[in-house]
This record gives sequence, C-alpha cells and structure tokens, in this order.
Amino acid sequence: MRAFALCLGLLVTTPAFAQAMADARAAWHAGDYTLAGELALPLAEAGDGDAMNLIANLYQDGLGGYPQDDALTLEWFNRALEAGSEAVLNNLGRVHHFGWHGQPINPELAEEFYLRGIETGSAIAMNNYALLLQQGGLGAPDWDQVTDLYEQAHALDEPNAAVNLSVIYLDGEDGLSADPGLARLWAERAYELGTHEGIRLYAYLVELGVGGTPDLNAAIALYEEAYAAGSGSAANDLGTIYWQGAAGVPSDLAQAAVWYERGVAIDHIWSHVNLADLLSDGETTVPDDGVRARDLYSRAYLFGNDEAGLQLAYLYWDGIGGPVDYVQALFLFQDLRAAGNVAAINDMGVMFEQGLGFPADTVSAAELYQEAAEQGHALAAQNLAFLLSDPAFENTDAVEGLAWCYVSAELETDPDTVETYRAACVQLAEGMTTEDKDAAIARARIILQPT
Repeated sequence: MRAFALCLGLLVTTPAFAQAMADARAAWHAGDYTLAGELALPLAEAGDGDAMNLIANLYQDGLGGYPQDDALTLEWFNRALEAGSEAVLNNLGRVHHFGWHGQPINPELAEEFYLRGIETGSAIAMNNYALLLQQGGLGAPDWDQVTDLYEQAHALDEPNAAVNLSVIYLDGEDGLSADPGLARLWAERAYELGTHEGIRLYAYLVELGVGGTPDLNAAIALYEEAYAAGSGSAANDLGTIYWQGAAGVPSDLAQAAVWYERGVAIDHIWSHVNLADLLSDGETTVPDDGVRARDLYSRAYLFGNDEAGLQLAYLYWDGIGGPVDYVQALFLFQDLRAAGNVAAINDMGVMFEQGLGFPADTVSAAELYQEAAEQGHALAAQNLAFLLSDPAFENTDAVEGLAWCYVSAELETDPDTVETYRAACVQLAEGMTTEDKDAAIARARIILQPT
C-alpha cells in the first residue's frame, strides 16, 4: 500500500500530469467547464489536490455536466485539503465565511483558512480575509489593516481588491470617512485590470462625477466597454440611461430595450425586470408583449427578485399577457408577504377589501393594511384610514382612521402625494369634534414614535 502511494506521488508530479492540470485550468478560465472536468477528474482520482479542488468547484456551481451538490462539494474540498492543495484554502475560507453548503457561518474558522491561504501567497485569500474583517465578522474593523490587506492583494493583481477599496472610499464606513478622490483612484486601477466589474465601477464614478467632473458620454463608452467584457449589469445600466434620459442623452425607449435585451441574453436579472416593464407599460415606442413580460418576470422571480414577483402578480391581476387570474396573483402576494414585501401585503389588503376572486373580507383587509402600514407603507396607511372611517365597516373608528391618515402623510415621500393625503385627512376630519381631531393627532404621534 505504501509503495502504491509513493508511486502515485511520483505520478502526479510528472510533466504530463502538470500539463494536464494546466490545460484543465485553462479550460476553466475559458468557460469550457465540460473539458475542464474531463481533464481534471483523472488527475483528481489519481490524488492531485488542485484537481480535486476544481472538481469541487464544478459540483459547487453545477457546471460542466456536474449536478449542484453541497455534500459532494464539501467532500471534494476536504479531499483536496488532505491532499495538500493550497488553492482549496481560500474556498474553504469562503464556505465558513458565508455559511455555504449547509455549514454554519464561522468567522474564526474562515480566518484560519484565509490566513493559511495568505501564507501560500494567495491574493484572493488576502482579499477575502480583508472582506471578512471589513464586514465585522471578527469584531470592529481595523481600517488600516483592512485597506492594507486590499492594497497588498491589489499589488498581487487580485482584481476585486481595487473594486473593494473604491467602494469603501465611495460610501465610507463606520469609522472610515468617504473619500471621493481615493474612490476614483482605486476605480481607475480596477479599470486598468480590465475586469468587467472594474470597468463598470469606473463608468459609474465617471457618470456621477465622483472625484472629478461628470461626463455622461465618457461613462456610456465605459459601460459599453464593460458590457463587451461580459457585464450584464453594464447593459442594464445603459438601458436605464436611455430609458430615463439625461443631460445630452435624450430618452430613447427603443435603444433602452436593445440594451435590456443584451442584458437578458447574458442572464442579468434586472435586465429581465426592466425589459418586462417596457413590454407591459402601454407605451407604443416599444410594442407591448404581455406574454413575454410574464415570462421575463417569472424567470427573474425564480432567481429571487421580489420586484419581478410583484409586477408578475399585477399582470395576473390585470389580465395582461393572459387571462385575469386572481388566485395566481394572491399566491404571489402571499409568497412575497412571507419574504417581508410590504407592497404585497398592501395589495393583498386591496384584494380582500374588493373581494377579487373570492368574497370580500374587510376585517382581514384592515389587518393587512395595518400590517403593511406599521412597516412604513404610506399607501397602506391611507387605505386603512379610509376603511376605518367607512361607517359601513363593522369595526369603524373615525378617530383611528383619521390618525392613520395623518400617519400616511408623514410616511409618504413624494411631495404631490403628500398633499393628496393631507387633503384626504381634511376630508375625513369634516364634521368631527375638536376633541376627536386632537385625539387623532395624539394617536398618530404614538403610532409614529420609534420602537
């Protein structure tokens, strides 16, 4: 048995094995995951730790014909660790950093693997360790340590490090002030490395004029460059610029649709949502296609985009792209409610109040409106106000209704809508005694008090 193991060790260090592993890595980086797996599997079975790590990554992401499988991912990562792979150290750090593959989040264990990776010279482990510290996983961040680690990783050509530094200085952190000049500097360095994330970030700062003068035309050229490098987010950014229009760039919905289509083609989720919006908005520049809009929203919702689920429910509600289906709309609202979407809770209240697809239930409607209003949804507070103020409502309460009307005006952020809500409050207060009006104001203050 020992003789076999010794021969195996000699075998995996031969030039042929080394070249096969190099070819597997090249296939991985080229996006040919099937070939990468075909080349790596014999090496992994022969005991090569780096090949085992590659196989684990195929199971992790479900690539190259390998099913996504948490158990097999962990098995191959651990086998790679036992075989002495240095590349797996960062991967195991991420497993415990983010709680992947059914493992609990364990910052201390993540730190252990990242530090071991850093000892081998891994720039990506250095970057990810800095991120762990930045996120406070090991206590209040030491910003000198965090920025120094990112800078060291950048010096080793880790492309994410410059992006992370730019974002830190762009937004600032608790204990670290925003610095537009440094944000721009690190974005430029990220751009120079040529990754689509770095190019897109630099485009964003150029568009906004962070650390310099805004230049929308230059930003558009940079977004196009980022898209050419593979960024679906950049395609979506361009679609939004052309949809909304800006100084020197008039609104062009047809051009917006072109860019959203390009984002959809490379599976960018918000491009799905925004294109579906254009295909269901009733505007004729981009002809509506409700059937496709439903499909785009459905696909985006499957990938966890709540806005897509909300808009899909509205298409079922209004019968756009197919027949009216209140049952399906309610199902989506209930699903979104469980995820904490307050707009969906309000919309459920509307369905219950109006009896859409089932008998009206105003008591349940009021409960739903209040649930959403208590979470800061202004329209829900307004809806609750009118329902409580309706003499036909079995739990009518004019004072409580007026109080929620005042609350709705305080929660609303759009100035025109605020005025509309205030006018509604005046309407609801007509005929009420001064004592009741004062009681409503006092109640509104209690509702608005922070908990």
